[in-house]
Amino acid sequence: MKNMASLALLMATTLLFGCPDEEDFKFGHGSPRPECMFSIDRDRPAYYDEPVVLAADWSAPVMLAPPLTDECPNDAVEISRDGRTIYFYWSPTVGGSNEELLHAHTGTYRAERIGSDPGLFGDPTYFELQKGIENNSVDGRTSFTPTEDFVYFHSTRAENLGYQADPPLNDYLDIYVAAVVDGEPGVATNLGEPVNSVYLDGEHALHPDGERLFLASDRPGGLGGVDIWLSTRDGEEWSDPVNLGAPINSEHSEAQPGFAADDPDTMYFVSNRDGPSSIYRSTFDGQRWSEPEMVVTGYVGEPSLVADGSLMYFVHVLVDDQDVFGSYIYYVERQD
Repeated sequence: MKNMASLALLMATTLLFGCPDEEDFKFGHGSPRPECMFSIDRDRPAYYDEPVVLAADWSAPVMLAPPLTDECPNDAVEISRDGRTIYFYWSPTVGGSNEELLHAHTGTYRAERIGSDPGLFGDPTYFELQKGIENNSVDGRTSFTPTEDFVYFHSTRAENLGYQADPPLNDYLDIYVAAVVDGEPGVATNLGEPVNSVYLDGEHALHPDGERLFLASDRPGGLGGVDIWLSTRDGEEWSDPVNLGAPINSEHSEAQPGFAADDPDTMYFVSNRDGPSSIYRSTFDGQRWSEPEMVVTGYVGEPSLVADGSLMYFVHVLVDDQDVFGSYIYYVERQD
């Protein structure tokens, strides 16, 4: 899965469920992000030192400035429609023990943009998605309803459907939803069937209309690897997910869709069909999706766009022959 450029997903495959230390009980929503104690090994040459933009209508990539960027892995980025608030996954280490990966400080953070610079944000604070659960989990890939009163995210938690099977299956991602009141998420609920299954279900995006959920899954019926599926809401019910088919999906893996609210028929997504995980885009004409165009390459993922499509944020992962050893958040600007 390292080609899919998602640290949250990569690390979740090795997690066991654990309990937080007593000293961490006071850490909660709104707490400042701790200081990063991890240091990237600069002697390890990554396949790609930085992302490569291929589409002529996007600018050269720019890494986000400190304090948001640090040596610790920053992943699963989501930008608000107005571009003023950024959400992202942060962990105090890459790899490491289960205790380190399930540390109370691991999880989703948010920060507010400073001024007009799209790469400058203030100090991150914890966006707590773990309310109501006994054991720690890895929660990430946030996606909000148009009014931002609900947040969807995927999680490794013990309530995942596969873990409830007899015998339990390694279902390390299910999608959850939580109400957001005054900027703070409440207790989350597993979306259940048919959106979730005993297979991997996550790396998703709620469409800007709030009625369609695009999710990645390796459930039976796909074209190969992980595919992108679509579930539509009718009232309070979600439909059986439908595989988007070719040309979106392929024999390789596709995941992490993203949309700009003002251009809802164009989907950005991640695939490793041409080697390293890259960001592609495709447009739906009402009947079919266009042939995907590669936009950014170099072990990248998690595309997230502001409403007018003028900015796209994404993650660049440092990968070598050994494995993943870091990740940073970048942005690109749309060119006229």
